[in-house]
Amino acid sequence: MHLNDIVSYDFAGFSPAAYERQLIDEFEQLYEEGARRRRMMVIALHDRLSGHASRVRVLDRVLTQLREYDGVWWACKDQIADWILTDPESAAWVERDPVSVSGLPGPSA
Repeated sequence: MHLNDIVSYDFAGFSPAAYERQLIDEFEQLYEEGARRRRMMVIALHDRLSGHASRVRVLDRVLTQLREYDGVWWACKDQIADWILTDPESAAWVERDPVSVSGLPGPSA
């Protein structure tokens, strides 16, 4: 949620430059961790927020800089889902028991 543009731009004191730094810092940390294990960075964007001219420039600078890193797979969520469905043995699966109390209205499981 913290890289979702709707929460990043929607409060006082947060600027496009701060969002740019946040995206780069997040990526660089995950890239370092990725040398030891698989990591994923998700950026949620909305055209009515990130589509503003100053914010488009931020995304252009960030993506231009980050594309210089080797060994990064740039994918949309449907591409990730297709990959997992095609190659399920490469995914880390966690088996969990059903939740006894969901917190949602209605009967519990």
